[in-house]
Amino acid sequence: MALLNWNRGYLTGNARIDSDHQHLFELINSFHYAFIQNRDRTDILRILNGLVQYAEEHFQREETMMADRGYPKLEAHQRIHADLFETIFQLQAKLEEASVKMEKETVDFLRHWLTDHIAEHDTEFARFLAEPA
Repeated sequence: MALLNWNRGYLTGNARIDSDHQHLFELINSFHYAFIQNRDRTDILRILNGLVQYAEEHFQREETMMADRGYPKLEAHQRIHADLFETIFQLQAKLEEASVKMEKETVDFLRHWLTDHIAEHDTEFARFLAEPA
Protein backbone atom coordinates (compact mmCIF):
# COMPACT_ATOMS: atom_id res chain seq x y z
CA MET A 1 0.00 0.00 0.00
CA ALA A 2 1.30 3.44 -0.95
CA LEU A 3 2.15 5.96 1.73
CA LEU A 4 1.13 8.85 -0.53
CA ASN A 5 -1.57 8.70 -3.16
CA TRP A 6 -1.46 11.30 -5.91
CA ASN A 7 -4.79 12.94 -6.62
CA ARG A 8 -6.12 15.98 -8.44
CA GLY A 9 -6.05 17.96 -5.22
CA TYR A 10 -2.27 18.19 -5.56
CA LEU A 11 -2.38 19.68 -9.05
CA THR A 12 -0.92 23.17 -9.25
CA GLY A 13 -1.91 23.80 -12.85
CA ASN A 14 1.70 23.88 -14.02
CA ALA A 15 2.47 20.68 -15.96
CA ARG A 16 6.21 20.66 -15.16
CA ILE A 17 5.74 21.23 -11.45
CA ASP A 18 2.93 18.67 -11.32
CA SER A 19 5.09 16.09 -13.11
CA ASP A 20 7.91 16.70 -10.63
CA HIS A 21 5.54 16.37 -7.70
CA GLN A 22 4.13 13.10 -9.02
CA HIS A 23 7.66 11.73 -9.34
CA LEU A 24 8.49 12.88 -5.80
CA PHE A 25 5.39 10.99 -4.59
CA GLU A 26 6.73 7.87 -6.34
CA LEU A 27 10.18 8.27 -4.79
CA ILE A 28 8.79 8.76 -1.29
CA ASN A 29 6.58 5.71 -1.77
CA SER A 30 9.64 3.72 -2.90
CA PHE A 31 11.50 4.80 0.23
CA HIS A 32 8.55 3.84 2.41
CA TYR A 33 8.12 0.51 0.64
CA ALA A 34 11.81 -0.34 1.14
CA PHE A 35 11.45 0.56 4.81
CA ILE A 36 8.37 -1.62 5.44
CA GLN A 37 9.97 -4.51 3.55
CA ASN A 38 12.97 -4.33 5.88
CA ARG A 39 15.28 -3.90 2.92
CA ASP A 40 18.99 -3.53 3.45
CA ARG A 41 20.03 -0.14 4.83
CA THR A 42 22.22 0.37 1.76
CA ASP A 43 19.14 0.08 -0.48
CA ILE A 44 17.14 2.41 1.73
CA LEU A 45 19.90 5.02 1.69
CA ARG A 46 20.32 4.69 -2.09
CA ILE A 47 16.61 5.40 -2.55
CA LEU A 48 16.77 8.34 -0.15
CA ASN A 49 19.83 9.73 -1.95
CA GLY A 50 17.96 9.53 -5.26
CA LEU A 51 15.00 11.31 -3.69
CA VAL A 52 17.23 14.07 -2.32
CA GLN A 53 18.93 14.52 -5.70
CA TYR A 54 15.61 14.73 -7.54
CA ALA A 55 14.19 17.15 -4.95
CA GLU A 56 17.23 19.38 -5.45
CA GLU A 57 16.68 19.37 -9.22
CA HIS A 58 12.98 20.14 -8.71
CA PHE A 59 13.74 23.02 -6.35
CA GLN A 60 16.19 24.46 -8.87
CA ARG A 61 13.54 24.28 -11.61
CA GLU A 62 10.99 25.98 -9.37
CA GLU A 63 13.39 28.71 -8.32
CA THR A 64 14.45 29.35 -11.92
CA MET A 65 10.79 29.70 -12.93
CA MET A 66 10.23 32.04 -10.00
CA ALA A 67 13.22 34.20 -10.91
CA ASP A 68 12.25 34.29 -14.59
CA ARG A 69 8.75 35.50 -13.72
CA GLY A 70 9.81 37.92 -11.00
CA TYR A 71 8.00 36.03 -8.23
CA PRO A 72 7.96 38.42 -5.25
CA LYS A 73 8.29 35.61 -2.69
CA LEU A 74 11.33 33.99 -4.34
CA GLU A 75 13.71 34.61 -1.43
CA ALA A 76 11.22 33.29 1.11
CA HIS A 77 10.63 30.20 -1.03
CA GLN A 78 14.40 29.66 -1.35
CA ARG A 79 14.70 29.81 2.46
CA ILE A 80 11.92 27.23 2.76
CA HIS A 81 13.76 24.95 0.34
CA ALA A 82 17.04 25.47 2.24
CA ASP A 83 15.34 24.65 5.56
CA LEU A 84 13.80 21.51 4.06
CA PHE A 85 17.19 20.39 2.81
CA GLU A 86 18.82 21.07 6.15
CA THR A 87 16.27 18.81 7.82
CA ILE A 88 16.59 16.14 5.13
CA PHE A 89 20.40 16.16 5.41
CA GLN A 90 20.19 15.83 9.20
CA LEU A 91 17.78 12.90 8.88
CA GLN A 92 19.95 11.35 6.18
CA ALA A 93 23.05 11.55 8.40
CA LYS A 94 21.20 10.08 11.38
CA LEU A 95 19.71 7.36 9.20
CA GLU A 96 23.16 6.26 8.07
CA GLU A 97 23.95 5.21 11.62
CA ALA A 98 20.58 4.85 13.32
CA SER A 99 17.74 2.47 13.91
CA VAL A 100 14.32 1.67 12.49
CA LYS A 101 12.91 4.54 14.59
CA MET A 102 14.95 6.95 12.49
CA GLU A 103 13.61 5.43 9.27
CA LYS A 104 10.04 5.98 10.48
CA GLU A 105 10.86 9.57 11.45
CA THR A 106 12.29 10.13 7.96
CA VAL A 107 9.21 8.62 6.28
CA ASP A 108 6.91 10.82 8.39
CA PHE A 109 8.92 13.95 7.60
CA LEU A 110 8.96 13.24 3.86
CA ARG A 111 5.22 12.59 3.76
CA HIS A 112 4.34 15.83 5.52
CA TRP A 113 7.03 17.86 3.77
CA LEU A 114 5.76 17.11 0.29
CA THR A 115 2.02 17.37 0.88
CA ASP A 116 2.28 20.49 3.05
CA HIS A 117 4.77 22.19 0.72
CA ILE A 118 2.57 21.58 -2.33
CA ALA A 119 -0.60 22.72 -0.57
CA GLU A 120 0.86 25.84 0.97
CA HIS A 121 3.71 27.12 -1.17
CA ASP A 122 3.73 25.57 -4.63
CA THR A 123 0.02 26.11 -5.20
CA GLU A 124 0.48 29.80 -4.39
CA PHE A 125 3.37 30.05 -6.85
CA ALA A 126 1.37 28.23 -9.54
CA ARG A 127 -1.45 30.77 -9.14
CA PHE A 128 1.13 33.53 -9.63
CA LEU A 129 2.42 31.78 -12.78
CA ALA A 130 -1.11 31.60 -14.16
CA GLU A 131 -1.50 35.37 -13.93
CA PRO A 132 -0.77 37.36 -17.09
CA ALA A 133 2.88 38.50 -17.18
